[in-house]
Amino acid sequence: MAKDNLLLTKEQEEYLAWLLVPEDQREPRYKKEWALEHGVHFNTLAAWEKKKNFIERWKLGVEGLNQSPERTQKLLEALYIKGISGDTKSAELYLKATGNMPNSSTLNIKTETSLRDISDDDLETMLLELGAKHTKKAVPNFPMTITEV
Repeated sequence: MAKDNLLLTKEQEEYLAWLLVPEDQREPRYKKEWALEHGVHFNTLAAWEKKKNFIERWKLGVEGLNQSPERTQKLLEALYIKGISGDTKSAELYLKATGNMPNSSTLNIKTETSLRDISDDDLETMLLELGAKHTKKAVPNFPMTITEV
């Protein structure tokens, strides 16, 4: 859509700006109240919302909000608060989002030999070899220890 086609009237710009404010923070709170304050009929707002240029500008505004660093920060703060309150899922999400939690990996081993047929020494050797290969690829590098069960 051409830039000229995205132009709105001053009233439409004001209405769009109001629509982009989170509902619980809007002043006035409702569309009917906004229409009364601005001397616009309530049905006019619905007509504006159906215009292609208004819809396109509305979408662009929402995309801008979604990419807002302020919103991201608020979300991270909410995760942090829930996480330190004991919500482990929030804590995990916060740590992953901030890059402070290494990605876990799963190791699947297929073998035709039953584990019962492998000696403890051979099993320990295989695990150490797999661990060495895995830690070369992993970041950060965590030491691997094997304890007897």
